[in-house]
Amino acid sequence: MPWFSPFNRRDPWWESDGPAARREHRRRRLVASLAFAAGIAAVGAAAFAWSLELGVAGLHASLILG
Repeated sequence: MPWFSPFNRRDPWWESDGPAARREHRRRRLVASLAFAAGIAAVGAAAFAWSLELGVAGLHASLILG
């Protein structure tokens, strides 16, 4: 398997690490995934808000921005 493969990446020391290290690794992956999902949701919400302001969304609503 090439070293640059984005799939099936495996830490060669995974089995020799202790349970606390594995738990920390899983927690970091979960937090990173949640942060990425929150970022994507924020970009989507901003795009939707701008489409409402510009009238592109097809909804006859306007945001009160000031």
